[in-house]
Amino acid sequence: MKNPLLFKCALLALIAALLLIPLAMVERTIEERTMHRAEAVHAIAASTAGEQSIVGPVLTVLVEEEFDEEKSYESNGEPKKKWVRSKRTHTLSVVPRELHLDGALAVEKRAYGLHETAVFELQGKVTGSFEAPSVAALPPLGPNAHLTWGVPTLAVGIADPRGMTGAPKMELAGKVLEPRRAARIHGMETGFHGVSDTVLDGGPAHLPFRIDLRLAGTGTLGFVPLGEVSTADLRGNWPHPSFGGDFLPRNRETGKDGFTAHWSTTGLASGSEAGRINGAAQGFQVRLIDPVDVYRQALRAVKYGVLFVVLSFTAFFLFEHLKTLPIHPIQYLLVGLAQAVFFLLLTSLSEHIAFALAYLAAAAASILLIGVYLAAVLRGWRRGLGFSAGLALLYAALFGILRSEQNALLLGSLLLFFALAGLMLGTRRIDWYGLGKPAEPMAVDVAP
Repeated sequence: MKNPLLFKCALLALIAALLLIPLAMVERTIEERTMHRAEAVHAIAASTAGEQSIVGPVLTVLVEEEFDEEKSYESNGEPKKKWVRSKRTHTLSVVPRELHLDGALAVEKRAYGLHETAVFELQGKVTGSFEAPSVAALPPLGPNAHLTWGVPTLAVGIADPRGMTGAPKMELAGKVLEPRRAARIHGMETGFHGVSDTVLDGGPAHLPFRIDLRLAGTGTLGFVPLGEVSTADLRGNWPHPSFGGDFLPRNRETGKDGFTAHWSTTGLASGSEAGRINGAAQGFQVRLIDPVDVYRQALRAVKYGVLFVVLSFTAFFLFEHLKTLPIHPIQYLLVGLAQAVFFLLLTSLSEHIAFALAYLAAAAASILLIGVYLAAVLRGWRRGLGFSAGLALLYAALFGILRSEQNALLLGSLLLFFALAGLMLGTRRIDWYGLGKPAEPMAVDVAP
């Protein structure tokens, strides 16, 4: 071939492209392991309780209206009208005027096979007050209407009632209510309710309430603020909470021993009304996340696999042509495969030991293997150690990128920039056309 340098470059590009196949296989393996973990979390939730959300409470009152109604009828073929006494029932749902949740989360990890997730038990107290509904809350009444007010029902929605540990305690206006199944809240049917024996009359009344409950769940706890003024105070022993939902905490503190958080909002901001509860509402929410998600970090690491291969191949190529020490394409391929196996080894080890230790072990094994191999390929331990040192710096840089998730893009960009800058500055005086030409024979003086 007229230009062997160009041919070598094309061949190495093909080998690098082929190495995308094992890297893609490793990435697929990580995705499958992620799915297995999700199944394990689902199995844990199925045996205890899933993500939890508390909605309410809501006060419901049935009002029976008896009124005069004019009805049409026919008599002897002639249309006539008469007044009859009719009945209809109105359902009034009232949200709390004030609503406060105070709770403590006891969190522990529960394992299923190799995988584990955070489960919690909430020891909570929901307090506040209602203003009793009045006649003004009813639709227009019929002529000569007579109202019969029913007893109020206090209802609380729970996303997964399997997590209720023991019967909740309910009080309304100083009277104890017996908890019953079902929430009877539109948009959140699961939960519990209690029926009071206090008969309302449509007049003004202040109805304080208190609900004590213990609730177990997996991963996430939410509280939908239905009050005109809603507040919540949560604390727990989990050091890595993630606050989300529709409202972020006004104040929060996190540390190695746990967290505390305080939320507050008003009905103007939440927009929630009784009878039209959005089942997808998240309200105040805390997620018990694991910041060291080994599969997420391993997947992010694989994304840099191509960079590892390209930088290694570039270093070999320059060394080969500057030192005139040929390196066979098969040797390029084997070094690339060793780097691909590093990511698989990292994933498998991180399932059993801490991610940092898994990374250290996988990187050390990969660097040692490549260093010993290159010492023979490059015909010298010093050369092999030099390449191993460069590879160790590359692994260290990648670990720093993985541990700094917030600055991963910045650090990755800087790594690429400095790698390219080093390559450009290190090769700025190379005569690339000269590298592709065969060496010219030296002139020899022959004595006459």
